[in-house]
Amino acid sequence: MKMKMFLAAAALLALLLSSSHAQDTGTKCNTTAQADLVLLVDGSWSVGRLNFKTIRNFLARMVSVFDISPDRVQIGLAQYSGDPKTEWHLNAHSTKDSLLDAIANLPYKGGNTMTGMALNYILQNNFKTSAGMRKNSRKIGILITDGKSQDEIVFTSQSLRENGIELYAVGVKNANEDELRAIASDPDDIHMYNVNEFMFLLDIVDELTINLCNSVKDPVPLSAVKNMNVYDETSTTMKVRWGAAEGATGYMMLYRATNATEPQLEQEVRVGGEVTDVQLVQLTPSTAYSISLYALHGDALEGTGVTCAASPSGAPNPQSGPP
Repeated sequence: MKMKMFLAAAALLALLLSSSHAQDTGTKCNTTAQADLVLLVDGSWSVGRLNFKTIRNFLARMVSVFDISPDRVQIGLAQYSGDPKTEWHLNAHSTKDSLLDAIANLPYKGGNTMTGMALNYILQNNFKTSAGMRKNSRKIGILITDGKSQDEIVFTSQSLRENGIELYAVGVKNANEDELRAIASDPDDIHMYNVNEFMFLLDIVDELTINLCNSVKDPVPLSAVKNMNVYDETSTTMKVRWGAAEGATGYMMLYRATNATEPQLEQEVRVGGEVTDVQLVQLTPSTAYSISLYALHGDALEGTGVTCAASPSGAPNPQSGPP
């Protein structure tokens, strides 16, 4: 009986210490970068109420390193089981104290493990400007789950990554490691974690926060053109259509003949950011063309240059160096 009481007291002391340490680790992510993080927490029945307390401590330790403010890092949270639910949006908590208080009072949901549905949910509901997401911020999703998903996860996680969202996957106990690897962004050794018991979550939180901090500090990747399609070819024309790149101010298309009898110069077409199709004209019949399309971000830097007059002998004058 005394031994049971001793173990219970030790467990309570460990819980209190971990909770206190969660808000005072001394580790800080020093950056002025903007980042929008969405935590996706498995609240299914298999987790259990006691283990859910450990998840709360884990989350508090993880977020405590960041400068929480509307101008720096924002953190939203969705909990899922059979159906996902937004606990708070990205712009709900503008201070660290407010965010930590919300985590401490995060309710336990209960239900099944529908991870695929939940991943799609945060794409459609949490990574939105209406929910506080900022256009030029780093966008990061962090999944914490304890079991194998009961629905499809490959295509939904791919959709998140294609929308510029970096994904971390943290698995506990019965989580499927193949699923975690499919969800997480590359490389796996940075973005994927798997522990055997909930108590071990606190063993990985420091390494995870360091990697998250590095993700926050990384420059925002510029979006690229997707799904280019060439169609309606005639003997001298063809049309090209593509999917818009988020934030692009214009597009540059380079094309040239690849099987012409004589070497061909590369041709260039530029269009505005609102245009997603062009027609190439004055092409050579029965000729293959290579086409490269680039999204442009920001205004072009323009200048002028003037060539020198030809020398009396007809040879070009030597160029002068830069001043």
